[in-house]
Amino acid sequence: MINKEMICKNEFNSIKSNYIPKRLILAILTSFGLLILTVIQTNFAITNSLILNPHHSKDVIIDDHQLPYTTSKLNWTSVELGYLNSIFYLGYLVIHIPAGFLVHKLSATKIFLYPLIILFILNMLMPLSITRIPSTYKLNYYITAFVRLIQGLCAGCAFPSSHGIIANWCPPGERGRMGGFIYAGLYAGPVVGFFLGGFTAKYAGHYSIYYVSAILGLIWSLLFIYLIYEKPSEHPTISKEELIYIEKSIYDVKYIYDEKETDSISKVPWKIILISLPVWSICLAHFARGWTFYLLLTNQPAFLNAFGFSVTENGTLGSLPHIMKVLVALLSGFIADYMRLILLWSTTNVRKIMTCTGYIIEGSCLLIMSYVKNSYLGIALLTIGVGSSGLMVSGWHLNHQDLAPRYASVIAGFTAVIGTSAGIISPIVAGLLTKQQDLIGWRHVFTIASFVLYICSLFYMIFASGELQSWATQYPYKQKIRLNSEKLPVLISSFQHDLQENISPIKQEKNLKQSSVNRDH
Repeated sequence: MINKEMICKNEFNSIKSNYIPKRLILAILTSFGLLILTVIQTNFAITNSLILNPHHSKDVIIDDHQLPYTTSKLNWTSVELGYLNSIFYLGYLVIHIPAGFLVHKLSATKIFLYPLIILFILNMLMPLSITRIPSTYKLNYYITAFVRLIQGLCAGCAFPSSHGIIANWCPPGERGRMGGFIYAGLYAGPVVGFFLGGFTAKYAGHYSIYYVSAILGLIWSLLFIYLIYEKPSEHPTISKEELIYIEKSIYDVKYIYDEKETDSISKVPWKIILISLPVWSICLAHFARGWTFYLLLTNQPAFLNAFGFSVTENGTLGSLPHIMKVLVALLSGFIADYMRLILLWSTTNVRKIMTCTGYIIEGSCLLIMSYVKNSYLGIALLTIGVGSSGLMVSGWHLNHQDLAPRYASVIAGFTAVIGTSAGIISPIVAGLLTKQQDLIGWRHVFTIASFVLYICSLFYMIFASGELQSWATQYPYKQKIRLNSEKLPVLISSFQHDLQENISPIKQEKNLKQSSVNRDH
């Protein structure tokens, strides 16, 4: 056992010395893909704020000679813009479960990549659908809605496929750090989107933000195609040491099921998944995240306009909450892994602590902020609240892998349907409550958001679990082996698993024989 541990440590040291791990490159590019996806979602939020408050476009170049239908000439109402925001998330919602299954059937990297390429191309068409198509009978509005719907369908493939990528490449002992880093990109998007969008709109014209985002996405696509492979064993330049390290580390997850079993949708235990309280706790946590995240993603510029900020100030100050969230999300991965691997806290407790702490702080800050009239105090509370929610990246965000690694992508698709439904509802609610675009209307919006966070946190605290579910494995004793091995240091867990797998059934058999002998005597 000691010799094997020393061999594994030597392998790990050789990886660290003069070699860039391929899983690190994969984590960086996957995170950047999610970042650009979210940047594109902020593009229309900036358009939204300029349509609702055209007088704030005084510091933004909107070339009337080149663009005959500018934001200042559009008469779309806050309710109509709420529908445009919601239709994106309608497409985002309906594709999640099919995408989760296709990850098993086809390829996680392809389901992640190709829809994003379509999304980037469609983003270049957004300025044309808004400005070049005649507004007669609101034709430009309906064409824009159609483009938004298709964009939502493409964007919805990213979350379940990212879980497939993690399942193929991420050792269990690195799940908090690697998962936290990947999903930090999702929350870094508003930082880049609002900050870059504000300055780009001012100096290059409002609609340039759509082209800049799309071009960045296409450049990323080329890098992803060239550098990323579906599995470590398929990578032509991965080192032997890293390949062995990854495969041994995730062996205790893969050995408990036959991957071919999930190739048929009929073999997915849908009934058990649908009645599982731990799964529904993730759904509620995802719903709370969706409510606040999409609310801010689509309405934050309009909310900050109510405080009197210009578009440029909006982009600069509006990025602060999301910068804080990214920093907390990155830190949360190390905190979660420290709790699990060093302090030996149960995965269940770690997931609950990270999720509920972040949500309760965020809900409290939003509730206080809704009664604040000082603009900078409002920004400070928004920054603390949104930043603290970054803890959930190492909470419920990774919980799918804990419950059922074999069905992680499918469960991620299902929970995302519930979570994304909040992205449809919250923009409409915000549009209905903020017709006057004043702080009183936003008070109602954020009060509702805070109570959504409180209720979902309570449900998660009671019913969440970090344990491998019995329906996700073939044999109960293998479930225990896998959980025990996750508590060991990452470098020796796979070797300890081999030993336990061979000895545990023998010990059980011997104990049964011994007990029967004792009874006879």
